Amino acid sequence: MSGTITARVATSSGHPLPAAVMTVMSATGEQQAVLRGDDGGAITTDALDAGTYTVVITADGFAPTARTAVVNGAGQVSLGTIAVTRSGGAPVPAAGSWEIDPGHSTVEISVRHFGIATIKGRFTDFSGRIEVPEDVEASSVSAQISTASIDTDNQTRDGHLRSAAFFDVEQYPLAEFRATRVCPGSDDTWRLAGHLTLRGTSVPVDLNLSYLGEVDDPWGGRQAAFRATGTLQRNDFGISFDDKLISGVAQIGGTASVDLEIQAIRTP
Repeated sequence: MSGTITARVATSSGHPLPAAVMTVMSATGEQQAVLRGDDGGAITTDALDAGTYTVVITADGFAPTARTAVVNGAGQVSLGTIAVTRSGGAPVPAAGSWEIDPGHSTVEISVRHFGIATIKGRFTDFSGRIEVPEDVEASSVSAQISTASIDTDNQTRDGHLRSAAFFDVEQYPLAEFRATRVCPGSDDTWRLAGHLTLRGTSVPVDLNLSYLGEVDDPWGGRQAAFRATGTLQRNDFGISFDDKLISGVAQIGGTASVDLEIQAIRTP
């Protein structure tokens, strides 16, 4: 009788870890398999004889993690998601100035609609700068977003969002985010503490920040990538549109989720 062992490897914040390697050892210490995860961090062994196995997960920059798997017969033994912790704390970008590349970045927001669905939109016109000193916790971020550039793939809805009921783009054409403090979060994330100014109102906003690495581009430059997520309460900015359905459910949720995928270019 035989079975397979499967697992998904992720960081402590839930991001898949495609570079992870699973090594499977028998109860007598013999190596049975060495496998690398796919893009989603998933790993599945070939068929293994019934028995007890030690599964060791390794990845560059992360502490090794071990699990025990008991294969009783035909079928799949799932170890679920195995979260690995980074060795030496969260990674950081190289010190220096980085300019956000809007052509390879996205600024997306999403809100609940009718309490049952999610509407997503993105801002297509934005710019910003990231300053990383030797003391990474003293890093700063400044970004500007054209509120008129909101795009939800629906012209009627976009027009409503640009009106005084929402972003009021004629009176407040820019939203600005500024942060001057970065604090360690988990073993592979940071907390970016800043203020967002929207419709003339400045509100403290914290973002969960992940540094995704950097690479030399084909044109002699250096590029880095970041991901940030957070939530906003629209009433904090005076966006009080509160039409409700007959059932009392708000047409548009009061909480907006923010998802940023940022690519930045090192500048002199």
